Amino acid sequence: MSLKNKYGLLLFIFIISILSGICLGTKNFGIPGFFSLSGIDRLILFEIRIPRVLAGFIVGAGLSVAGSVLQAILRNPLAESYTLGISGGASLGICMGVLLGKFEVIPYFAFMGSIASILVILAVSSKKRFSNTTLILLGVALNFLFSSLVLFIMAVVKNDKFQSTLLWLIGDISYFPAKILMPSIIIISLISAYISFSGRIYDILSMGDEKAVSMGIDTYREKRSAFLLCCIIVGFCVSLSGIIGFVGLIIPHVSRFFFGSTHRKNLPASFIAGGSFLVLADTLARTLIKPVEIPVGVITGFFGGLFFIAMLLRSKQREI
Repeated sequence: MSLKNKYGLLLFIFIISILSGICLGTKNFGIPGFFSLSGIDRLILFEIRIPRVLAGFIVGAGLSVAGSVLQAILRNPLAESYTLGISGGASLGICMGVLLGKFEVIPYFAFMGSIASILVILAVSSKKRFSNTTLILLGVALNFLFSSLVLFIMAVVKNDKFQSTLLWLIGDISYFPAKILMPSIIIISLISAYISFSGRIYDILSMGDEKAVSMGIDTYREKRSAFLLCCIIVGFCVSLSGIIGFVGLIIPHVSRFFFGSTHRKNLPASFIAGGSFLVLADTLARTLIKPVEIPVGVITGFFGGLFFIAMLLRSKQREI
């Protein structure tokens, strides 16, 4: 299949995902019926359904781009945006917001938690010149630490707050702060475009630090910049949807398989494919056992787990 046909297929999947997300749900809409909507239907479509589709797309797109960059600079095919403890920090921020008893502050606490976790990693690992092993081990350690604090808070918090906390920790797009939707779309899109234009840097970094230094790349500065940009993306994603895993793991591999390892090609593809995947996953979560809605994190976790197992089974022992 030629590259042009691949992009055509990706565009087709994008259109199908958007139309499915808009038309399918507890109440289905037909495309011809868009021109004869009642007042209630118009409210559902334009105030709830379309903003939810936009939120799902930008979250999936952002997580995919961040995952692709982190896999390149860490040279680890199983790396994603939560490998560095970002999810743990965001989870702790969510729980702190719940403790305050104000639902509207949860997204901001989630964002601050993710930023705080990456700042800790940047501060500590800078002494090691951003060794990949150091970064991964720090991320694992922070995730364990933050997860322990989250479990402690959930053990002592009131039962009526437990359900809302759990939905944020699983990942859910059924409710998101409308005030930060447009800023998230703008910022994530701009950062993703900047990262895509800088794709050659990540191509070189993926070859190893020694090779990058020999080609005149300041690995310390480029890695620090990449981590901060990815953290900002993930912070906004978590603020919209909570903790959604595996999107940043699955999509970059699929993108590289179809579009090659050159980041200027596969990063834009990851952006579109990641957004389309999460919109389709959220549509499935809304329609699988309707009128009951499943948190989208359950759907992505299921497919992510299958993908993870398939990767392990296909990998050689030396690669594992």
